[in-house]
Amino acid sequence: MRSVQISMLLLGIAAGFLPGCGQAPEPNAREVFPTLGFVTFKGKPIPDASIRLHPMPPPDDGKPVFVPRGSVDESGMFVLSTYRQGDGAPPGDYRVSFSWVGPLDGVDEDEEDRRRERLPRKYNSAETSGVMVTVTAGENLLDEIALN
Repeated sequence: MRSVQISMLLLGIAAGFLPGCGQAPEPNAREVFPTLGFVTFKGKPIPDASIRLHPMPPPDDGKPVFVPRGSVDESGMFVLSTYRQGDGAPPGDYRVSFSWVGPLDGVDEDEEDRRRERLPRKYNSAETSGVMVTVTAGENLLDEIALN
């Protein structure tokens, strides 16, 4: 089932960006490519968690640096966005950080702000999470990320 879900999503993402697939949306932007993956904590999906990719090393080409990010759904899947919703990430190596205060369905902003982080502190920082990923040109399905 998961492979069908992934195939359909990648096909939909790629179709949504044709003919712009692999093109930067503006002159100062980097090329981005569709990127998705799955993340779990103690073997279970973490819905509404956020994931951020921090380039290593940071680019030094004079263009602004945007951090690719995504939100985890109920199945544990995330789709990365850099400039536009679901556009993907620029190719490169990244350290990854995570944040999760629990599912947010029906939770207002004030309640969300009062919630405590549910992941161990080390995952909140790209420098300490120990998680690295690589994005390449073309469609990317990242290896499943299992947090403990």
